[in-house]
Amino acid sequence: MPATHRLDPGVRAETVVAVVAHPDDAELLCYGTLRRARAAGASVTVVVLTHGANGVSVADAAAGLRLAEDERAGEVRAAWQCTGIDLVFLGLPDGALSANRELICLVETELVRLGCTVLITHSPHAATDHQDHRALAVAAANAATRVATCHTVLHGEPHAPRSDFAPTVLVDITDFLDDKVRALAAHRSQKGRWYLGENYTRHRAAQAGWRLRPAATTAGRAFETTVLTLFTTLEDDRP
Repeated sequence: MPATHRLDPGVRAETVVAVVAHPDDAELLCYGTLRRARAAGASVTVVVLTHGANGVSVADAAAGLRLAEDERAGEVRAAWQCTGIDLVFLGLPDGALSANRELICLVETELVRLGCTVLITHSPHAATDHQDHRALAVAAANAATRVATCHTVLHGEPHAPRSDFAPTVLVDITDFLDDKVRALAAHRSQKGRWYLGENYTRHRAAQAGWRLRPAATTAGRAFETTVLTLFTTLEDDRP
């Protein structure tokens, strides 16, 4: 079994980049982690690949609900307001991302431009997850291998059930959990989706902490890693 580590984003000056498929994905995957990294002095950017205008349930669409292409970007800005975290919107159509040369090159260009040292993106280990998440997980990990500055790639836990996600890294987000709940509530166009609710958010954070550090009362976010350069202050939590 791989060792479990606590990741401290503030060990050195890092450039943390979260590359996500949809406008609410960074808040779901790694809101507390990014806030903690920023508080520790890291430069932090969220890159949102698609405009998310197709993110309407079948029932809502049948009732005539439509989203403008810039509508959900406004929700993202509200979620990250006053956090010191930069936002980039690439505006691709959602629902049809493919891990092809174009997507890989697009992500690589952003990682190079930003000087990314730590990449956070989706997990490829969730067969039931959104197709855009799976495609971007593969493309981003591929792109990162050609970015000389990027020493760490972390894959956030999917909210999709029955995934094969196997976390090895835990970040304590206790201090930012209330803010994460409020950030998710900013996505008003997605109101009613179970995975954005407060009860689920708090449960999932507690579950992540319990899974990797049962002796502690940590609310955490769990990550898999494809490339991890261990920092000198990472602590091995094995007894």
